[in-house]
Amino acid sequence: PLREGVDAAHNYAAQEPVHLKEHLAATGGKYRTRFPPEPNGYLHIGHAKAMNFNFGQARLAREAGLGGETVMRFDDTNPTAEEQEFIDSILDNVAWLGHEPVKVTYSSDYFQDLYDLAVRLIDAGSAYVCHQSADEVKASRALLRAYHTSKRTSAGAVPPLPAGAASPHRERSVEENRRLFLRMKQGRYAEGEAFLRMKGDLHSDNPALWDPAAYRIMYHAHPRTADAWCVYPTYDYTHCIVDSLEDITHSLCTLEFETRQAVDGPYYWLLDRLRLYKPVTWEYSRLNLTHSLMSKRKLKYLVNHGHVSGWDDPRLVTLDGLRRRGFSAGAINRFCEAVGVTRAKMTARWQLLEQIARHELDAAAPRRFAVLCPLEVRLTGVP
Repeated sequence: PLREGVDAAHNYAAQEPVHLKEHLAATGGKYRTRFPPEPNGYLHIGHAKAMNFNFGQARLAREAGLGGETVMRFDDTNPTAEEQEFIDSILDNVAWLGHEPVKVTYSSDYFQDLYDLAVRLIDAGSAYVCHQSADEVKASRALLRAYHTSKRTSAGAVPPLPAGAASPHRERSVEENRRLFLRMKQGRYAEGEAFLRMKGDLHSDNPALWDPAAYRIMYHAHPRTADAWCVYPTYDYTHCIVDSLEDITHSLCTLEFETRQAVDGPYYWLLDRLRLYKPVTWEYSRLNLTHSLMSKRKLKYLVNHGHVSGWDDPRLVTLDGLRRRGFSAGAINRFCEAVGVTRAKMTARWQLLEQIARHELDAAAPRRFAVLCPLEVRLTGVP
């Protein structure tokens, strides 16, 4: 649906009939969801909810006779944070929770396709190589935010963009951008010296469309492609394209991606510029749990600095930690079903997880009474 204040001309989600026809021919009309974690750490119980929803929607579609399947995809576009250890752990967690993907794929499988499409985007005049520093980009975005705030409060004609709001490299020619992007691929720039940006819409009220980055330089070996590449696509560039190439029907993400996946956001803008099939997107609230640390970045800090014994420390809510603590896969799946899926922000109580685990153990676990450390007591003066 159109977002309030967005006209039909900026509805980039409109599907071209020919692309829908090709998609339906490829899928046979099946529902196809995907579970796309980044392999930069171990999964936690929030990921269990995402799995339960994505695999669950496909299961419900099968039960309704519509056909349904889920693709297990690794979003491995940042070689500085990803390791084979994390990939192996994620596959183990998915299997432990009882989910069966129709296939396992990697965003790195599409590196050549993604690069070729980036060149096509340049040829269409919708991408450019930028040399701004991180501080300069931050300053230009601050100018854009101030501009849009004043635009909403002022009446009359739309004022022009202030000086410095746009990158000074934005109006380069197609030929120049092609040449510079090839130089990036050849490793002729240092990290941070150049990056490819999508030429979005700086007049848009959606900040996600203010020329987001598409490619950056990283001189770091990739777990799967080794040193074959030194330019890597960003999440904003990769996610929607791989969804389209894999004929995903429903791209289900948490609410922090809502502006990116809005009808006037970069998800649909990019697919529209590249003339590719457009999946349906829907966002839901992420899982929060009382008395629990859910941030993968903070969990990683605890592990790397030795504050816990590892990713499977039973004090953590990683799936490995919960498993070591004694929670079963069935209890975790039932917990995810109990909290449900909604767009409203919510925090589940830890006691709910414990209650579900108790109910399962009552039905399945044999109970024994034992004295583990008996003490002999001699009674005297007793008849």
